[in-house]
Amino acid sequence: MNQAVTARLTGAIPTLASLSFEETTQFYQRLGFEVLHSDISFLLLHRDGVRVSFWLTGNRRVPQATSCWLEVTGIAALYEHFNALNIVHRKGHLEAKPWGTREFSITDCHGNLIRFAEQLQEH
Repeated sequence: MNQAVTARLTGAIPTLASLSFEETTQFYQRLGFEVLHSDISFLLLHRDGVRVSFWLTGNRRVPQATSCWLEVTGIAALYEHFNALNIVHRKGHLEAKPWGTREFSITDCHGNLIRFAEQLQEH
C-alpha cells in the first residue's frame, strides 16, 4: 500500500523568532491572540484556531528576515483594525495579487513580516 495515498497534510504552524516573549505576547494580544503555552524556550499563541509559535533569539537580524502567511476571511475588516493600530507594513497595504488572493502585511514588534491573505472568489 502506498503511504503517500493515505497520508495527508492537515495544517501548519509558523515558527517565528522573538527577542522577548513578554513583548511578543503583548503585541499579539493586541491582535486578538491568546497564549496556549509559554516557557523559557517556546511560546505558542492562537487566534480563531490558528497557531503561531516563537523561539527566543538574541540576534535582532533574525526576526527582520522572517515572514509567514496566515489565511483569513473578512480581510477588509482585519486590515482596517490593524491599520488603525498603525502596524501595517509601509509596502503592505491591502491589494489583490495575481496569484488569486487579497493580501496585506504587518510587521510585528521584532520585525517579523506577517502576511494576511484571503482567497479571491474566482480562484
